[in-house]
Amino acid sequence: MNKPNLFQYATSELSQDAFLCWLLEWADPQYSETDVQLHNLGKRFVEAIFSKHQQPRVRIESINIRRQLDGLDILAVINDGFAILIEDKTYTSDHSGQLKRYCEAMTKRGYKNQLPIYYKIGNQGNYKSIEEAGYKLFHRKDMLQLLKQGIDQGIEDSILSNYYERLVSIEESHEMYKNRPLEKWEWLSWHGFYTKLQEMNIEGDWGYVANQTGGFNGFWWHRKEDTDSIQYLQLEHEKLCFKIKVSDKEKRVKLRFDWCQKMLGSCSEYKLPFKKPKRFGNGTYMTVAVLNNYIVTDENGIIDIEGTIQTLRKAEDLLDAVTANI
Repeated sequence: MNKPNLFQYATSELSQDAFLCWLLEWADPQYSETDVQLHNLGKRFVEAIFSKHQQPRVRIESINIRRQLDGLDILAVINDGFAILIEDKTYTSDHSGQLKRYCEAMTKRGYKNQLPIYYKIGNQGNYKSIEEAGYKLFHRKDMLQLLKQGIDQGIEDSILSNYYERLVSIEESHEMYKNRPLEKWEWLSWHGFYTKLQEMNIEGDWGYVANQTGGFNGFWWHRKEDTDSIQYLQLEHEKLCFKIKVSDKEKRVKLRFDWCQKMLGSCSEYKLPFKKPKRFGNGTYMTVAVLNNYIVTDENGIIDIEGTIQTLRKAEDLLDAVTANI
């Protein structure tokens, strides 16, 4: 049934905090008879967090929830002994060492048995800092699986169903690259596509790149380096760019010309029609050659993942060739 969804409007991380607290509180034994199914779902959420940390499940006797304590999004204390720390992110990422600070702050408050969770409904380029801080990722897919189990078992709750439907719509946007023509991809579809490239062993990182035209989702990989510059490949949505980083201002003009000539002089051998960019930049990071429409599609305009991967591998070989003598 088509109907308004609360979480279409309540899109902030604070709104999401409220849902997570609501779901956690259902695990409290005092609600065991209020709604048995929601109570059990709340317990399964807590159990899933314990499982992420490879901890055995515990019998929940009490749960005390606090928000924004020392900047931490959610603190849920189980049985006065286990502290679940949740840092909640939608499309932003952790920064400034905040994750370790929260653990340290909770330790100072006496919470030593910590189960830190990084809750993420979007995707991000990597999770290295999360792992280094001792947090476990609870991803959109994890929550979708959890909530679907509850719904399949007959839970009829508008808050739960609204949140689930919101996550389904986000998941569909991420996965849209698989079955929609390129021109119909949404912003999050590029996140899904870049995540797929990582799964296919294109070893890169990705994220938002700001510029004067509104920015784009970039994916960068296959870095090389010499004494004067760093060379690498970067996807800018439909464009595949050969980029250089030059710190010395005095060398930028010469290096961008030289690298452009090297790339254009070798690209035909790899059947990759790179071209000179419409305008050369003169900053630290510069595009020196561009391949438009690198994405291989079928007769319906749907991406051919394997074919696209082959194009990216050829670009790696080309970069290897032009940098072989540096």
